[in-house]
Amino acid sequence: MTTKTKIGVLLVTSGWFRDVGLQSADGKTTDQVNDFAEQIIRKLKAFLEPVFSGVLYSVEEAREAGRRIKSSAVDGLLLSPLMWCEDQIVRAALEELADLPIILWTFSPTSTLPEYVPFQTMLQGSGAVCTLQLSGMLRREGFRYQSTAGPLEDPRVFQEIEQRTRAMLIARKLKETRVGVLPFPCAQMSTTYVDEFKLRVVYGIELRYLEIERFRRTARDIPEEAVRTFRQEIEQEGIEVEVDETDLAEGIKYALAMEKILIEEEIDVLAMNDITEEMHTSFGMRPSLTNPGLSRAGIVVAMEADIATGIAMSILQQFTGLAPMYTEPFSIDYEQNALLLGHAGYLDSINRDPALPVKIVSDAEYENSDRFSGAVTYFKYKPGPVTLINSVWDGERIKWMVAEGDSMAGPFKMEGNSHLFCRLKADVRQFFQTAVENGVSQHWAVVSGHLLPDLERLCTNLNIRFHS
Repeated sequence: MTTKTKIGVLLVTSGWFRDVGLQSADGKTTDQVNDFAEQIIRKLKAFLEPVFSGVLYSVEEAREAGRRIKSSAVDGLLLSPLMWCEDQIVRAALEELADLPIILWTFSPTSTLPEYVPFQTMLQGSGAVCTLQLSGMLRREGFRYQSTAGPLEDPRVFQEIEQRTRAMLIARKLKETRVGVLPFPCAQMSTTYVDEFKLRVVYGIELRYLEIERFRRTARDIPEEAVRTFRQEIEQEGIEVEVDETDLAEGIKYALAMEKILIEEEIDVLAMNDITEEMHTSFGMRPSLTNPGLSRAGIVVAMEADIATGIAMSILQQFTGLAPMYTEPFSIDYEQNALLLGHAGYLDSINRDPALPVKIVSDAEYENSDRFSGAVTYFKYKPGPVTLINSVWDGERIKWMVAEGDSMAGPFKMEGNSHLFCRLKADVRQFFQTAVENGVSQHWAVVSGHLLPDLERLCTNLNIRFHS
């Protein structure tokens, strides 16, 4: 992700300490607390844009800080008592910011205590008292918050804050997300359906229905020079072409037409109903040729009009900076506790195994029935740890089921469709029992890395139901 999350930072402590003479404005404790704040802001600036007005000691300061944050259009809040603090100070800031998600950090200045704790040292580490105190108030009054805990010197604290604040940014971006459905839902697979009105209410996501005829006309009008340039790029990339030039040229035209229309319509996710008869009659083929232009634009593609999986792919791309792969389990290898995963249609070869070639082959499903035999990008997924994410609409909101495994090295495992051979961490029998009992779809987005705990936190932030 190139955009930094903008976060309001509320670092608070008590005015009462000053009122009763336990802390002077120019004393050592005040200097120490201000130094803690400077260190926190410096660390935060490495991965987000903080809106910060200094350590807050009074209701007036907190109210003014809240107004400044509100005017800055932030994605969320980081709230941390650096010492004990009265509720009134925190409440004064939050009255201006009632609708924003909060990370409540139980701050400690150090990871260990001295052999004997001086009174001022105890005060400087008293933020934990306030975090517990605030939690009851925040929960009872309906504020949306999550908790993290740890000392200033622990990088894991800031890694967790980075993940949680990134989720806040994604939640805001979901309200701007447009899903293009080409041309309508897939009747053969109703588990891919969503309630588009609730989808908009819960997440702010809009559906846009796209016309087959527009794609056909746009592909027809692609200049021959653009086709030749794309063909040269294929050759320069060392991609092996195993279809004739007529089929390849037709595939290139639709790859370029997709890019042109999706960018014009500001589409983030294309949910393509690639098995509808209307598409094959009109196009004479299924658009299946990887276009790096879509990758550069951050557009993801899901087949069989699977809107929920397409949305998951977009979220995962924003969260990880990686391109997910759209798959389904073709077959099970019980002896190796593994799945053969892949899918027909459009897949992004950015995920290719560098040890193996990328090929352009005929469409194994439609080469004998369409006017053209097709031009399908065919590759094997790179080896390494992966996470599998199933995404469906459960009637009220999006639901994810998540599992981890490893994409295995080796030669191509199957013919025709891009794929990976994935050894699961969980027992494959239990995986299927759990998935089926949860009520899932057949489609799984695959992304590199073992991310299960990170995605569980992400789902909490995004109001996505989570299962593993």
